[in-house]
Amino acid sequence: MRGQQSEPNGPAPRRAGGPDSGAGRPAQRPRLVAGLLLGVAGAIDASVGASVVRVDPYVVVDEGFRRLDVTGWAWLQLAAGLATVAAALALTVNRRATVLAAAGTGSFDILLTVLLLPYHPVERALSALLAAVAVCLLAGCLRAAGRRRPAAPGGRGIS
Repeated sequence: MRGQQSEPNGPAPRRAGGPDSGAGRPAQRPRLVAGLLLGVAGAIDASVGASVVRVDPYVVVDEGFRRLDVTGWAWLQLAAGLATVAAALALTVNRRATVLAAAGTGSFDILLTVLLLPYHPVERALSALLAAVAVCLLAGCLRAAGRRRPAAPGGRGIS
């Protein structure tokens, strides 16, 4: 109504764009947090893999010390760590394919962590925890993207 002021305690006016920046893009915060977590998990994997590549660990058995050759696993861990860091950096691009790739590398990182847990348990548990939280965040991003329907051209619905 013309000339009337709204009450100060009344509801706030609604914005057309909402909190998602108005362009129809999803909120980017969970995806970027997942990228940060995946980047840290990948950096842990790459550093542990690089340290094991340089020096093979020794194991105590009944007869004394034995050299344990895990060089192949260490190279795999190093490559997986670098791929996880690359996927985490790719999450800055607002594309569904980058979210799928990051979720895939995070899942592979968790699988590799379970296989290599006895060799570096603290680093492996930390890496698995970070990667699991990141994959859960990325799964939420994928579910949220699947619920949205694209608008018809011109902003009008098809009748």
